[in-house]
Amino acid sequence: MVRYAVLGSGSNGNCYVFSDGETSVLIDQGYSGVELQRRLVGIGLDISSVAGVCVTHLHPDHAKGLGVISRKLHVPIYLHTAMVEKEPVVFDKLGIPQECVALVRPLEKFPIGPFVLSCFETSHDSGGSVGWNVTYEGMNLMVLTDTGCYTQEQLLLAKSSNILFLEANYDEQMLYSGPYPYYLKQRISGLYGHLSNVQALQFLQESEFTGEHVYFIHLSGTNNTPSLLSDLAKVQMKTSFTVCEKGQCYGGNMEKS
Repeated sequence: MVRYAVLGSGSNGNCYVFSDGETSVLIDQGYSGVELQRRLVGIGLDISSVAGVCVTHLHPDHAKGLGVISRKLHVPIYLHTAMVEKEPVVFDKLGIPQECVALVRPLEKFPIGPFVLSCFETSHDSGGSVGWNVTYEGMNLMVLTDTGCYTQEQLLLAKSSNILFLEANYDEQMLYSGPYPYYLKQRISGLYGHLSNVQALQFLQESEFTGEHVYFIHLSGTNNTPSLLSDLAKVQMKTSFTVCEKGQCYGGNMEKS
């Protein structure tokens, strides 16, 4: 059985965990060590079970805790090679010990305990940004966040996924009529920004996703509301789903059929 949880998503911190009870894998670490420990304990896991951290990109809400956890636990931090090449200053400031840096390339599979992981490229204004695919005993879990558009490759990965963690960052009307300055609205809605509610639902339709559950993640606290997204999803989706409110924890279990 694999346990999984959204430990938190949104601009105040992002972290996802996958565990068989003994070995845990994190995707992103945007929290302090103390806060990460608190959130893990809340779902019955200890930080000592963490055997590796996979990174989507180097923005602080996804990466600011990488140095702390790598120095504390001496676990590998897996990053797309382009992150280090394109964001050297940002990367250096994280303070990850050199022996903990594990560079990987898109679609290159590697094990962490019983899990097999691989990343795939995304479109975001952070060099080398990726999403992640996690496989456990033939079951696939996919994390797609912080991307301004989606690709055929991502659609195919989603089609074969059992559990999907999918960004639905903003409602277009709320963004365009909201308080953000024009340049920021353009950044969020652009090709290197984020997926909107409409784009996320289109992604599900085009991918022909028939898995067990969708977790909508990375909702904006200013340009979206859980109730708005939930109402749209109820009309357009047949699959069960959870809308993850900013900063809250959600999780579940999945057994091999």
